[in-house]
Amino acid sequence: MDSVIRLFLAHFIADFPLQFDFIFRLKKKGFWGCFVHSLIHVIVVIFLFLGDLKQFSFWLYVAILLFLHSFQDWGKIKLWKRPEDDKILFFAADQILHYLYIFAALLFPFAKNYSYYGSIFPSDFLMIYNDSGVINTISAAILAGWGGVILLFYLDKSLYGVEPETLNRFERSYGVIERIITVFFIMEGSYFIWFIPVLFLIRLSGLKNQPLYRGIMSLVFASVVGIGVSMINGFFGL
Repeated sequence: MDSVIRLFLAHFIADFPLQFDFIFRLKKKGFWGCFVHSLIHVIVVIFLFLGDLKQFSFWLYVAILLFLHSFQDWGKIKLWKRPEDDKILFFAADQILHYLYIFAALLFPFAKNYSYYGSIFPSDFLMIYNDSGVINTISAAILAGWGGVILLFYLDKSLYGVEPETLNRFERSYGVIERIITVFFIMEGSYFIWFIPVLFLIRLSGLKNQPLYRGIMSLVFASVVGIGVSMINGFFGL
């Protein structure tokens, strides 16, 4: 499962913070934009699996990943004939397919060894690099921070008809920071949890005049992610 944990982190990094606006616009123009996005994903995977660079099964997995991710995203873009076709169900189905291929890594021999023991990085860094608990925590922060932008985007678009650009500007700045801090507060536990209402009060203080439901959904989503990953870490002893 340690390899799966690292693949989830690679996916979250590539699909959320590293999928810049110009990358998304490039994807909408055709296959090669989807290929560039998938190539970024593959590069992140390689960085997280430096201990497997000599294994054929790793490069086979990466090659299949590049192929599948490129054509999956291209197919998704082809389905979006109109802006209103971009719905949360498409997004959810797309994510599920990505997750299935992540778990498929368990069928490849390289998945049994994810650690890196080389001399490129200092030993203190390697302790973090090889720590699955730390990897999970970073994944939680990225999923809550940037994934929350996507969640609120679809919530506004599907239920409230709010102009997406207004949401994106705020949630990609303050909202991301707010949700990341919430995740770390929850995963640290103890008295840190009591600071979460302070984040909500900051949002309610008139900051950008954001609607109440966004603040509630933002903190609820971040809290669910933080609690869920904390439980996973506890269950696997990470």
